[in-house]
Amino acid sequence: MGSSADPDTSLLNELYEAISRHPPAIEARKLLIQQLIELEWLDAAGDAAQELLELEPLDDDAIAWDLALGKDIVASPTASTPEAPSIPTARSLPEDSDTAKLELAEGFKALRARAIVLQREARSLRNLQQQKGIPSPCDKHIPDLAAIIAGRIGTVTRVGPPGSARAVARLMEADPEKALDLAVKDLTDMSRWLRSSGSHYITSDNDTIREALAKRVHALVAALPETLQRNGSLALMHVEHEVLQRRYICSETMYGDPVADIHRANFWVSEDGYAWDMEELAQALKSNGGVMRNPLSRQLFTIADIHAIVEHPLGSGLAAMQIEQSKLSQGVRSKTIEQLEALATILLADMSDDQVASRQAVDNFLAYVATLPQPEQKAIDVLRVPAKDRHTGQLFDTSIGEAVRDAQGNRLCFHKTGDLIGQAVRYLRQRL
Repeated sequence: MGSSADPDTSLLNELYEAISRHPPAIEARKLLIQQLIELEWLDAAGDAAQELLELEPLDDDAIAWDLALGKDIVASPTASTPEAPSIPTARSLPEDSDTAKLELAEGFKALRARAIVLQREARSLRNLQQQKGIPSPCDKHIPDLAAIIAGRIGTVTRVGPPGSARAVARLMEADPEKALDLAVKDLTDMSRWLRSSGSHYITSDNDTIREALAKRVHALVAALPETLQRNGSLALMHVEHEVLQRRYICSETMYGDPVADIHRANFWVSEDGYAWDMEELAQALKSNGGVMRNPLSRQLFTIADIHAIVEHPLGSGLAAMQIEQSKLSQGVRSKTIEQLEALATILLADMSDDQVASRQAVDNFLAYVATLPQPEQKAIDVLRVPAKDRHTGQLFDTSIGEAVRDAQGNRLCFHKTGDLIGQAVRYLRQRL
């Protein structure tokens, strides 16, 4: 039969190759049938549909294609005449509970292994379709497969309409330790209900679903005591990650792992749209002296983000470092601040070619620091103040002591050092 469209042979070849390399490749077979139908290669589409139905006898798409293509596709090759449907007999449960548990564990292991294969196929197919500019139906299946792999099978089954937010709030109050998981389950169930055939709010638009979930969170927070209210926004953050497959500014963690693979206990999103593995982020902030600065964008975190970081179980140790930085700023005496101001004035004013005045001023300041009490020396050496390069707008990522030593070693220009120290002087005087 002739084709009314120019065949995309490259896509067809890639689909056939995916089917041969990654059997059973159910999603690839479905896309192949769609492409063949669009090309009006109905005989080939019928043959592909027959193969699909033999692999998945209960698949709705395969059955629909059978009716549309008029192929005599049957689920079993030996079934020549229709027979009365037999009522399946219930499988008797083993009397030994240990045997039943073992069978259940083995069944889940097999299900999980199949889900892993299907998830890999679905992601590959989605990437292929996106490259071709084709809308991918795999997006709605990948979260379900991820939930099965993680052991959250209950979230994949179809759910009814959500209950009242007040009822969920009562459950969270009754078990505060599980409040976050309860809120996540409520929002997950609601998002799946919105997409299910039983919902009057059927939609596949993630933005629309997110808007509905945000309204649900607002109702939930209104019914919760203040101590539990933050679980509402945290739950929405996790559902966007696990169910809605939100895309973030970064697609990988700082160690190169996919953001999609971050476990819930470690996952966090800052207000600037970066997704983090909190274990990695906490380590990076600790290595930077506890300065609350985004390691990737180099911008300071917002106040709300800082609170979220130190309240997270993996970031709780950073709160002590914030207190230490505050104490350091209070440990610099007025006389030392005057010495810093004099140094900044010389460094900013020195326009000579040899910059002898700047070099002498740096040496004199370091000699002065050596005479200070040990706690004040530590304050100068470790304290980091919020300061920006006045020319580039970039944040300075160094302590006062490091900046002066870098200037002495020609690793940082004198004018930049003077800029930083001048801003440090204003900051320290505000802390007196």
